[in-house]
Parts: sequence; C-alpha cells; structure tokens
Amino acid sequence: MKQESGVNDKISIDQVNRFTSQAMLGIYATVLISTILSLMLLGVVPSQRVVAWWSLSITVSLVRFTFQKKFLQNPATAESVGWHRNILLISLFVSGCVWGAAPLFLFPYASLPHQVLLTFVMGGMVAGSVNVFASIMASFYAFGIPAIIPLLVVIFSIRDGMHLAMGLLLSLFVLFMALANRKINLEIYNFLVLKYKNIDLINHLEKEIRDRQSAEEKLLLKNQQIESIVENRTKQLRQVNEKLRTEIEERRTMEKALREGEVKYKELANTLPQIVFETDAHGKITFANRNASELLGYSDTDFAQGLNALDILTVDPGILAHERVHAIFQGQKMDGEECTARTKGGRTFPISIHATPVVHRGRTVGMRGIIIDLTEQKRIEEAQKELHSQLQLAQKMELIGTIAGGVAHDLNNILSAIVSYPDLLLMRLPPDSALKKPLLIMQESGIRAAAIVQDLLTLTRRGVVVEEVLNMNAIISAYLESPEHAKLMSAHRRVRIETLLEGELLNIAGSEVHLSKTLTNLVSNAAEAMPQGGVIQISTTNCYLDQPVKRYAAIAEGDYVVLTVSDNGTGIAAHDLDRIFEPFFTKKVMGRSGTGLGMAVVWGTVKDHKGYIDVASIENHGSQFSLYFPVTRLQKAQVDHPEPIEAYHGKGESILLVDDVEVQRQVASDLLTHLGYRVTTAKSGEEAIDLLRNQSVDLIILDMIMAPGRDGLDTFREIITLHPQQRAVIASGFSETDRVKQALALGAGPYIKKPYTWIKLGQAVKMALGTRTDAA
Repeated sequence: MKQESGVNDKISIDQVNRFTSQAMLGIYATVLISTILSLMLLGVVPSQRVVAWWSLSITVSLVRFTFQKKFLQNPATAESVGWHRNILLISLFVSGCVWGAAPLFLFPYASLPHQVLLTFVMGGMVAGSVNVFASIMASFYAFGIPAIIPLLVVIFSIRDGMHLAMGLLLSLFVLFMALANRKINLEIYNFLVLKYKNIDLINHLEKEIRDRQSAEEKLLLKNQQIESIVENRTKQLRQVNEKLRTEIEERRTMEKALREGEVKYKELANTLPQIVFETDAHGKITFANRNASELLGYSDTDFAQGLNALDILTVDPGILAHERVHAIFQGQKMDGEECTARTKGGRTFPISIHATPVVHRGRTVGMRGIIIDLTEQKRIEEAQKELHSQLQLAQKMELIGTIAGGVAHDLNNILSAIVSYPDLLLMRLPPDSALKKPLLIMQESGIRAAAIVQDLLTLTRRGVVVEEVLNMNAIISAYLESPEHAKLMSAHRRVRIETLLEGELLNIAGSEVHLSKTLTNLVSNAAEAMPQGGVIQISTTNCYLDQPVKRYAAIAEGDYVVLTVSDNGTGIAAHDLDRIFEPFFTKKVMGRSGTGLGMAVVWGTVKDHKGYIDVASIENHGSQFSLYFPVTRLQKAQVDHPEPIEAYHGKGESILLVDDVEVQRQVASDLLTHLGYRVTTAKSGEEAIDLLRNQSVDLIILDMIMAPGRDGLDTFREIITLHPQQRAVIASGFSETDRVKQALALGAGPYIKKPYTWIKLGQAVKMALGTRTDAA
C-alpha cells in the first residue's frame, strides 16, 4: 500500500507539472481568440459590453499567466502538489466562467452568421482544451462546463429549428470532446503508472547494488585489515608479495601492450593492398591479412587449417621460388623475388615476394613478409611496350611519308615523258605501224610505274583509294595475264599457280590498281618462299563474318569477299608473324628481291578498303594469307569507249602552262599544241604573274608544287586579283591536298594528276573552258 501511495504521489506531481507546461498554450490561445472574437462582434453587439468582456478576459489571462510562470519556475512537489492543483483548477474555472459570460452578454441575436461564429469559437475552445487539459480530467470539466452551459441555454431558449439543431450538435460535440479527453487522460495515466512502477523497480535494483557495493567495501576493508596484520607480523613475506605484485603488474602491462600492438598490426595489415603473411618454422601460414583472402581465394578456415606458404606458389621452370623460401628458414632474406602465385581456384598471376626470417632466441621460428600482386604492373609494362612499338611504327611511317613525297614528285616528273610522248607518237603513226605495239607497251609500263608511286603514297596515307565497283576474279585474271606475272614465273620455273575462284563472286568497291598490286606482292612473296618450287593457290569465296578475325578486337559484321593466297614454302617463324607488316621488315636481301615495303603496302591497302587480313603460317610448311573485303551492292559501271581525238581539239584558245620542271612543260606543251591550242609556258609562279600583268589568256594550267618561290595556290590567289574570272586547271603528282582544295574553292578547276595523257589533259581543258563559258 505504501508503494502504491508513493506511485500515486509521483503520478499526481507529473500530471500537475505536465498541465502547468501545457496551460501556457491555452493562455496564449485565450488572449488571441478573445481579441479576434471581440473585433468580429464590434458593431453587432453594443461596444461597451464587448470592451468590458474583452477586458475581463485579458485580466483573468494575465492572472493565470502570473501563476503559470511561478509554477514553471517552482515545479510541484509532494508537499505543494495539492495547492498547485487547486489553484490551476480555480483559475481554469474562472476562465471558463468568463467564456460562459460571452453568450449571456454578447450573443448577437440580430445576426445568424455571428451566432454561428460565436458557437464555432466556443466549440473550438472546448476542442482545443482536450489535449491541453488531458493530464487532469477535472481541468476539462472546470473549464468546459461553465464555458458551454450558458451558450447551450441561450441557443435552446430561442426555440426555432435552426437553433435547436445548433444546440444538439454543440451538445454532441462537447460530449465527444469529453470522451476524447477521458481517453487521452487514461492513456497518460496508464503511461505514468507504468513509468513510475518501473522506476521503483530500478530504484530497488540500484539500492541492492549500493548495498552490495557497501558490503564489498566492507569486505575489502576487512581484507586490508587482515593484510595489515599479516604485513606487521611477516614483513619479509609482505616484501616478497609486493615484489611479486609488481612483476605481475608489469607482465599485465606488457601483455596489454602486446595485445594492443597485435591489434594495430592486424588493422594496419588489413588496410594494405598487398598480401601480408606470417608462417611458423614449417611454412604453415599463421597469419594472413584480409587481402590474402581476396587475392588468393582462400577463406579464414583454409588458413586456420594450416595452409602452407609453398601451396600458393607454382613450380615455374627457371624460377627457384621454393628453394628461396627454404633459404629464408636458414636465415636469408627474399627481397623482391618474382614468381607466380596460384589461387584456390587454379588461376595464376605474377607476384613479388619480400620476406625475412623470424628469429627467437637465436633460432628461426618462422618468416613474415609481403606479397605484391604484379598483374597491373605487368599489364602497364606490356602496354608501354605496345605504345613504344606503335611509336616506332609511327616514326617509320612518318619517315616513309617524307621519302615518298619527294620520290613521288620526282618520279612523276620522270614518268611524264614516258607516259605522255607515246600518245603523240601514236597519233602520228599509221594504224598498221609495227611501232604501235611497242609504244603501247612502253606507255602501259609507264602507267604501271605511276601506279607504284601511288601505292607508296597509299602506304603513308597520302593517297586516296579510288572507289569503283570491282570483281576480284577479274583482277586475278588480269594479273595472271600481265607481263609482271610472266616475268615472275620465268624467274621461278618450278612454281605452279592454281586458282580456285568462286563462280558467283560478289563485287567490292575500291581501287583496281591497289588491289592488283596487293595480289602481286602476295604472289611474289609466296614464290620467293619456295626456292625449290611448289604450288601457289589463289582462291576467292563469298563469306559472312560475324566473329572477330585474329588480330582484330572487333569487326563490322556483314558479307565479305575473301581473297586467299597460300603456298607450301618455308613459312614464317612465329616470332616474325607480328612484324611482317612493319615497313622495312624483310627476310629477303634488301636491294635484290625485297624492299621491306611489300607487306606494308598489303596492310595499308586492306585497311584503306575497310577490310581485314588473317595470316596463318607454320615454319617449313607454308603460309596462308586471307584478305577480307566488304561487299558492295552497287553495279559495275559500263566501260565507255574513248572518244576520238577530234573530240578534244581546241579552236586556238590561248593557254598559259606553269610548271617548274622543263620536261613537264615540254610534254604538256606538245600535247596541247597537237590538240590545237596556242601554248605559252612559264617556269615559276612569279614569271606567270608578270606575263599576266600585260596580257590575258583563256586558260591557265598550274602546277601545284613549285620550288623555290610561290606554289600553285599562292600563284592563283595573285592571278585572280589581276583577272577575277580567270579559268584554271590545277595539276599535281600528289593526291588532292588541303592546298589543292583551297585552290578549287577559289574557282580553279578541274584538278588532274600527273603524269599527263592526251585524253586526261584534253578532257580537263575542255571541261574548264566549257564550264566557265557556260557559266558566263
């Protein structure tokens, strides 16, 4: 009973203090709502009543506020809780009476909306008091009954249907609010009961703990007294005990420091990306950090069962890792020894081991060290080697480009006479002349030599592949009937050619000259690889590629034509397979049968045709080159028969021919003169500009590259300042460059490549004169 009484006292104190802290909100609400209500009723109810009621409400609120501040500063205790409670209930009752006076003195009989407003405000005050006064149920009745009863009396006294309904609704609302307040009050009360019953239990436990601590202190005091008696009687024994206690404390300190050091060591080891390990004298791993499990795939159970350090090393030929591990137990160190580790799943990877023996009292009891995963390092090293190889190849290609530029320019100048003059001679010979065939062969050889120059430019990416519809079977047939092939076969009489060509071979798009040169290089290399004779097989087939070809990470899926050239010759050594496409790499005698550019040209041609190349070779058993070219669905254009020479004759138009090479000027001048044009020549851009200051010509044929002095672009820029509508043809031994495109953009055109032929030159001149004339 005493315990329950104590709990009830605490609950009462808690209820009063809760009510005190929440009642301040009710005071603020009273002041605010009474002020708003008074303002709304002004003009509807006599002002003196409104002001009097509002003043009374504010006064009561101030008195309540004063009590509340005092109670908040001095919370209720067991002695003052009854007084606090009574004061609060009385103040609430007074506040309720003030609100109950509002309908008696301020009821707006003349305005139904204001009546509803007053009813709404009074109901809202009761509803708002539910949560505020829930701690003490009596507080709800102390405020609600005097506040609502007068309003109900006034409403029911009017006795019409509307007011009866309002009264009933308000009565039901107040009833529901009372029930809600009761429910919340019970919940708070039950919560407080549970709270203070547990607190009593805790207090009881604390008391028992204090009592037990007191008993222990008394027992300790008794022990100290006994120890003091023993110490006084046996001083020597006390000294021994003191010394022993000191040693024990020192050992505990040392053990604690050792444990802390081990924890720090393990934490540090687990943060390292390398494998940190320790073994016993037999090599069994006694400690391995977290990264050991991640890299090696072994679990903590595997390590706990006595995994040996040698179990994670592979037996690599030439790497004496196991011997080096055994040497550590003899007192040696392992500093960066590279070997191969094997995971639990069988995967291997390169590692570097740094290990040292663990020595205790002069005897090796194990080893500890770090294992570094070299996988990424090896990958970076391989990538660096690859980048270095690519850099070397780029440097070689740049060197070839420099050489090719000069060689192409000079060879085109030399070949001009060989290609162009046969045209003049053929024009002047009778149709049945015996010299016609030799001249045609000479001209064809010159054209092929010019094509070789373009191959060299293609190799260095300075040539542009001609896009025409071709059939690889036709190219193969033309090659087998060519003088080059006949010459090759005469030099290798023991070599036979076999063909296996697809009957319905699809077409491809590209350059016939480049593809023919590629075939020539492959067949020539195959013949060179069979000094004792053999068979070269040339085959074609259609195929569909949907898987990457060797040496390519990815391919464009689709239809391809495959050209395969195979032999049964000496083959290619495995260590040379990755180098055969490098410029200047050859196993032939440089200057005799090889230049080191043949396979590089093959590679460049295949790449320019958006194709792929696959090589298979076994030393002393032959080689096979398979070239994949994407198929085109375009139809092959019909070959136009050349027009007669009369179609290109001029009408005496004046032409200024500008070229820094005398042979080129002479060849072009002779061709144009024979075609009926009046030709003037200039050996430089400066000379051409000086001539045009005092005269004009119908057309200029302008060499693009002239040295020293102005080139074709700078010359044409100056000329169009003198003659803005000047017609011009741009000529060059190189493919179309950026400066050629700039000249064409300024109005020059068309553009032709050297060496000259009468058809090519005649067409360009006719086009330039006709286009500008039509435009005019």
